[in-house]
Amino acid sequence: MMASQDTVASPAPAALVAFLRGCERRGAVFAELQCGDPDRGDVALAAALRAFRGNAAALSMADWPARFWSLLAAAPPLRMAAPGARWPGALSALATAAPLDRAALLLRLAGGLQEADAAAALGLDGAAYRDALARACPRDALGHPDAAAWRAVAEAIQAQLRELPPDRLAKLARLREEALTGIRVPATASAKPPAAMTVETRRRWPWILLALILLLAAAGAGLWWWQEQVPPPASTPTGAPAAEEGVSALPPDPVITSAPLPAAEAPALRSDNMIPAETHGDFALLADADDEAYAREADFLAWYAAGAGATSATAAPDPDAGDAADAAR
Repeated sequence: MMASQDTVASPAPAALVAFLRGCERRGAVFAELQCGDPDRGDVALAAALRAFRGNAAALSMADWPARFWSLLAAAPPLRMAAPGARWPGALSALATAAPLDRAALLLRLAGGLQEADAAAALGLDGAAYRDALARACPRDALGHPDAAAWRAVAEAIQAQLRELPPDRLAKLARLREEALTGIRVPATASAKPPAAMTVETRRRWPWILLALILLLAAAGAGLWWWQEQVPPPASTPTGAPAAEEGVSALPPDPVITSAPLPAAEAPALRSDNMIPAETHGDFALLADADDEAYAREADFLAWYAAGAGATSATAAPDPDAGDAADAAR
């Protein structure tokens, strides 16, 4: 590995690593769509990452986003469109915008910045930034803002953010590591020349065949050992007819033994020894709960039925009243 000029001896803090990891995907898409070329955009992104790494220690974490995006937006490769710039599909509306206006639009849609942060990244005030954003807005044939085209551009940018290929993500991670460590990290040897891959594959074939042969030999040895451990089949009993070829003889009938059951014990109670319920003296009383209640009040009911409860119109003569009358005379 070859050390670059901006080598940083101290390890990067975890907060800085997390910040750059969160910005690298959006920064790559912003740079690519700003100049219309992914390779040129990655060059600008790498320069912005290195410059930000050198200035991050002197800034508070709250100022990191504005500083990073201002460095990326001001990168020289992004000041104009690349010679072979391409904006395919719904992104074709970006081709007609001026670089400043296109950056104002991409900071919102690709960078995800709010209006104030995007304006600060471009060094504009709020009114100037809104004017640039209005000029970059797609328009219809009559020159009016086209809301459908705006949504199409926004959806295409979001799709590109989600669908970055794995090799591009690996390249972005390598650029981040280079910026954090200050050391040039070589690209992974994932893209080998076809000829070299063919030669390497041919060299591996003998070892693959040898491994297959050893595996088959081990399987054969295991099968032979298993067959040796299996007990031989039981011989045909004496007197049994020999089985025909291809027909297995049935095993002999099992021997069934039997034992008599013990004698039954006498029952604890028989039904003929029980007293029938009908012979009970109060059977009729117990059989009907209502009659039982009446029976318990029979003496009172008989007294009441005899006339004790009736109210007489004439009071009974009082013997004491007669004696009082005689005394009065």
